[in-house]
Amino acid sequence: MKLIARNINSNNGFSILEIIIAIFIIVLGLISVLSLIMQNIQVQYINKNMLIASQLAQEGVELVRNVRDNNWQKGYDWLYGNGSDSDTDIVQDGEYAIDYEGNIYNIDDISDAGLYINDDNFYTHDDNSGTASSTIFYRLITASDITASTIILSCQVQWRERGGNHQYTIDTTLNNWR
Repeated sequence: MKLIARNINSNNGFSILEIIIAIFIIVLGLISVLSLIMQNIQVQYINKNMLIASQLAQEGVELVRNVRDNNWQKGYDWLYGNGSDSDTDIVQDGEYAIDYEGNIYNIDDISDAGLYINDDNFYTHDDNSGTASSTIFYRLITASDITASTIILSCQVQWRERGGNHQYTIDTTLNNWR
């Protein structure tokens, strides 16, 4: 019988270099996955605020349309209301703000048009109760190109987050359809 000589000192395990390379590849993969997760969380937050801003801008336009429609229903002038009540007046001198109750606020700049959430969870420009919580959003209504039959309405919502200013603007034309 023939004896086969075996090498007792053969290394069948991993070298330290192979272990370091494997750990490096695993760590690199984990870092890229964590970076992707962090980026998705940031994008989700920005998209959430963009969705809120778009709805606030649409609400601003709808509130002005509501004032126009109420003026028409009451027989007032569609733009200027009854002439004595500023809550029926669509056209303001300069820029203005409007809340869900139809209250119109003359303002000079969007920084004066901050939105609050009141106790009923509605957005408003007024914090008279002292219990409304401040939000990061500002809404400004601008009327331009005013004629006897049309008005160009712009509603701009701005907010600041993570050191950057963001803005969403919606433009529409209101018609005197009477």
